[in-house]
Amino acid sequence: MNTSTINPANQNKFNRSKAFRIFFLALILITLGSFIYWFFLSSHYESTDNAYVSAPQLQISSQVDGTVSAVLIGETQAVKTGDLLFKIDTTEAKISSEIADADLMKAIRTVRSGISFLKQRNDEYKRALQDYDRRASLQGNAAFSTEELSHYKTQVEVAKSAYDQALENIDGRTTLDQVKDHPDVLRALGAAKRAYVALLRADVKAPVNAVIARRNAQVGQRVSPGVPLATLILKDSMWVDANFKENQLSKMRIGQPVELEADVYGSKVVYKGKVVGFSPGTGSSLSLLPAQNATGNWVKVVQRLPVRIEIDPEMMKSNPLRVGLTMSVTVDTKDSSGIALQSMQTTEEIKTDMYDQQTIEAVNHVNKIIQAATR
Repeated sequence: MNTSTINPANQNKFNRSKAFRIFFLALILITLGSFIYWFFLSSHYESTDNAYVSAPQLQISSQVDGTVSAVLIGETQAVKTGDLLFKIDTTEAKISSEIADADLMKAIRTVRSGISFLKQRNDEYKRALQDYDRRASLQGNAAFSTEELSHYKTQVEVAKSAYDQALENIDGRTTLDQVKDHPDVLRALGAAKRAYVALLRADVKAPVNAVIARRNAQVGQRVSPGVPLATLILKDSMWVDANFKENQLSKMRIGQPVELEADVYGSKVVYKGKVVGFSPGTGSSLSLLPAQNATGNWVKVVQRLPVRIEIDPEMMKSNPLRVGLTMSVTVDTKDSSGIALQSMQTTEEIKTDMYDQQTIEAVNHVNKIIQAATR
């Protein structure tokens, strides 16, 4: 029986050489694959996890003096446009509005009385003029002496002077239709509208659809114009501020597509968005106390620039976000046709017609007073 012996040294040498060849081949393939992946895919993307959800924050302030009599909201509560948030005691506002209404009515009646008085003075002037003209026409027949004619002429002059004075007192208004245009009435009209608007604004309402983020006022608190009562967040106007390093911005452009993941949902929810604007400065340069790099020992620190990203609003309806949540952002920089490092090209319009409606109510209120005073 023949037996063959294998030299263990030769076997080990052969296996080591083969293993090295496989290792180097795998290393080359991995390096080549990594280069191909980076060149065709990874080099066209910039990502960061230094990103946070933001939204417009509206501060609701008191517009009148008074004491808070009712608080009708709580923090995290959703409110709609026109919902009542706070009530401020209206005792002082009602008194001021009533006084202003009375002053308006008095001004209207004073001007109406002045117009009536003007008509009387006009009638007296016309009668005096007629008397003088009738007697002056008979002068040739010696029916009236020169002294009598002089007396009648003096009466005409006195009546004309009284008419002119009465006309000046009512600022040239001669008919009742012109009462509302008199300066005294206009002044009283403005005071009445201002007082009534102040009365309406004692009810503090939500100007837009929002969520109550913070409530500052409590029942019994004395407030004055400008005192903050609550902070509202516009949940339908959210965006993401992604803070990219300065060496990541060279290929970034307005309009490039973005994918976002929120830590609250994880990778199972991927939001779609786009780049809409760049901040005009880095966070350090826009801080309350910007760094003074020209003084002291300088150490270079890579800066970050906030990039605003708009999120698809339809996706936020099914997966809502909240202000301050952390996001992971990936920007596809392959399309370089957009504008680099520019501010937003569109305007975010936030408006309300609530205050216009209050003005309309005040106008209707004073119109009723005018109608009652001119009956």
